[in-house]
Amino acid sequence: MVCGWNTPTPVIWQEHLYNSGTETKYTSKLDEFVSFVERIRTFGLIPTSFTGESKPSIIYLIDDLPMMHSKAALGRLKDCLNLLVHTTRIPTAILVTDYGNTDSADYNARSVEELKTSLESSGACKIAFNPITVNSIKKILFRICQMEQCDVTADNVDLIAKASGGDIRHAITSLQFFCLNPNQVHSLSQSTRSPHALKEESNKPVELDDGSSLYFGRDETLSLFHALGKFLHNKRETGVAVEYDQNGFLIHERFSRLPLKMDVPEKILCQSHVQPGPVADFLHENVLDFLNDEAVEDAWILSSYLGDADILLTKLRGMVSSYNEAESILQSAAASIAVRGVLFGNSCPLSSRWHAIRRPKLWQVEKELSYQKNKMLRQRIPACNQLSSYHMSVMATEYMPMFKLLGNRVGSGYDELHQESNIDIDKMSLDGEAMEISDDDIEDW
Repeated sequence: MVCGWNTPTPVIWQEHLYNSGTETKYTSKLDEFVSFVERIRTFGLIPTSFTGESKPSIIYLIDDLPMMHSKAALGRLKDCLNLLVHTTRIPTAILVTDYGNTDSADYNARSVEELKTSLESSGACKIAFNPITVNSIKKILFRICQMEQCDVTADNVDLIAKASGGDIRHAITSLQFFCLNPNQVHSLSQSTRSPHALKEESNKPVELDDGSSLYFGRDETLSLFHALGKFLHNKRETGVAVEYDQNGFLIHERFSRLPLKMDVPEKILCQSHVQPGPVADFLHENVLDFLNDEAVEDAWILSSYLGDADILLTKLRGMVSSYNEAESILQSAAASIAVRGVLFGNSCPLSSRWHAIRRPKLWQVEKELSYQKNKMLRQRIPACNQLSSYHMSVMATEYMPMFKLLGNRVGSGYDELHQESNIDIDKMSLDGEAMEISDDDIEDW
């Protein structure tokens, strides 16, 4: 008989503050897990009946460990599990899934390996299960299709099995999504594809006849801050000798860098699904916190690359998103320059540590700039009826100071003509170019 640890419903901090007047004590998931371990370690499993039947074999299964957001929480969890290893009265199995995220910016993902090492050093026995083979997954999927009477072709089952990465639960979930709308399921012709090409395209979307796509691969989407953590921490291999091709050219030592412990920057940018502008802004705001205090030359190199990226993005700032192919290439190039400049410029990155990512101050400046420009344009005064062809800086430096100097002496006459003004603000030129700026384009973080 398997007795599992049921993860309690977490209490949100706002909910705790709301109920603070009822003298309800706040208990985190880690607190409840420690209490659970203390109970099973001390009392074991109390039988519910005293019949003469033989007691079944019992094993505890823990498959959802509490999240670890700090070193203190990780240390407390390690002490709790180490004590359980030494004093448990019932066989206990702790299920840990290894996703290969040891180089992740997520502290909880990086702590899993340390937790497994701590358990093994305490005397726990590690049992590693190899991923299920593709043929085994295909047999299971065919059996499910037969029992559920699902009409799925062998080619589709083969694609799902290869894209699951040995995870049977993921394969079954993909099959369920595939069978949600049977009318969209069409036969896929794979006869013209070589085995090598099929392997490369197993994680790509499958195009159906109606233009829709079906994704079979794992969801490798990265959050914005996950991607920023990879770029800012700049993790590289240590103790790796750089090998040069005899037919190639030698790289000067100051331009040489160790291999990165991550995918190419462009792939990470694609996985994060964010606009190039916010990426460059976040890097510009936070990159100096990850440099040594004496790395003045590195800071100069970083500023040079980020400045080049900002030049490419200058004409696109404040404009609504478009689907122009040229602009898309320009934005992608700007993001690549910013990211690769940060990775190259920081020649001696600091050791990895937790660090808060600040919101770019540039966003507040741009928002205030947009507000002030619109405010000037909306001051419908007779003298500005013919200013649509003037540069915005002329209004700000020459006309507006004079209007403020005149003050109330001319203000009474402007209100009467407010309704008669025919200035088309939306068509006026801002900084010499037609730009559409909206407060909605600046996202609050």
